[in-house]
Amino acid sequence: MFEGAILAAIASGAAVGGAPSTLQASRRERAPTVVVHMIRAPHSLRVPVALAAAASCLNCRDTTVTPPPPADRVVAIAVVPSVADLGAGETQTFVARNVTAAGDTVLATAVEWHATGGTITPDGVYTAGSDVGLFSVTATRVGGGPLPGRAGVHVFRRVVAMIRVEPDTATLPIQGSWPLQAVALDSAGDSLPTAPITWISANPAVAQVDANGLVTAVAPGTAMITAASQGRSDTALVAVVPPGSGPWPNEPSGFRVITDQPWDLLTSLGWFVQFGVGAIGTDPTARLSPPAVLQIAYPVGFAGGEAPGTLAHELGGLKQVYGGIWWKASNPWQGHNTNVNKIQYVFTSESGSMFMAMYGHPGGPYELRVFPQFKVSPLQWLEPNVNHVPITIGTWHRIEWLIVYNTTDDPPNGICRWWLDGQLIGDYYNVRYPAEPLGEYKLAPVWGGVGDTKRELDYYWYDHVHVSGR
Repeated sequence: MFEGAILAAIASGAAVGGAPSTLQASRRERAPTVVVHMIRAPHSLRVPVALAAAASCLNCRDTTVTPPPPADRVVAIAVVPSVADLGAGETQTFVARNVTAAGDTVLATAVEWHATGGTITPDGVYTAGSDVGLFSVTATRVGGGPLPGRAGVHVFRRVVAMIRVEPDTATLPIQGSWPLQAVALDSAGDSLPTAPITWISANPAVAQVDANGLVTAVAPGTAMITAASQGRSDTALVAVVPPGSGPWPNEPSGFRVITDQPWDLLTSLGWFVQFGVGAIGTDPTARLSPPAVLQIAYPVGFAGGEAPGTLAHELGGLKQVYGGIWWKASNPWQGHNTNVNKIQYVFTSESGSMFMAMYGHPGGPYELRVFPQFKVSPLQWLEPNVNHVPITIGTWHRIEWLIVYNTTDDPPNGICRWWLDGQLIGDYYNVRYPAEPLGEYKLAPVWGGVGDTKRELDYYWYDHVHVSGR
């Protein structure tokens, strides 16, 4: 009974045994003190009661200050970009970044990605689905922690307004190939990379085209190649030219002759001996300008990795070069143990070179390969990819070589083609050439590779060299 009265007095803020006082009210803002009163109970029983001033100040403010978190503590995850607009099937790479208490951001690791309206890889690459609408991408730290990050994705349907085919013309030799590129554009002129493209040749007897726009020449003539999508189309005209009737049937028209050397003299018509020695020999079986031929001898004991002699001619800075030679290797011929037996080169001044070689295991069979070794080259062989015609040692062969620098870099569209006895052997249209033009053409018949030693007397012979370009 008494305890209840005391608690009621405390709750009402009154002093026990009397009315509320001004003094008690003023104590509500002071430091806690203890007030002791006596309540006289019936039968003269005295009960001590301790009242805390703080208890009579139930409405006072809490002035406790919580310390801020450490500045480097991660408090949230941000997803970049925060918004993406995509057509169906298009992709967007999202990146998760940790946000610290100080407001700094650092790359987040060990996050889980979740997405709606499409799919997302563990690396954050989102691919929009076929449904249009507003969707989301979420990044959550593995194991929990800071607030997850979110980005919005707007998937919309694009309509093809125009098709553009590049290039719109192409000239090919028989069996030659060239990739056409088709770009679908919407009404704003933005590309639609996921728009399906259908390719059709109007004259497949002359030129055929595959599903990716790669045109292959079949026979002389012209063919219109069409790319179409959603009722829109564009065309390219492809001309297939027959081999010429002259001594160099695959020389492009309009090329300027740089040299036409029959090798009646060693140093003439702009040619000079750059390294080693060469000699003029005779061979009545030479195919174009007998009997004089250029003769390169590999004596017994000759070490691999060098040429007995190198003859060179200036090109004057060309980015399109055609080279035609009549050439023969002696029979027998000891092939180098690296499989490489070089025939001819083209050089820049500072950016590297490219060579053609008779390639094959010692003893054969041998084939013609090309190796770009420019500073921008991936250092990979260009192997025969059209016809596989072996080299016959002891027999004269007509070799033709066309080099055209790339005019685009992504992807590169440089051309390298070569023919053996009129048959197209290699046809590459994605070669990356340096910015620096070609400065020299060289007959540099390096044997090898490094190492190995000649155990027999072998020869290379060159009947004629014809170089042109622009």
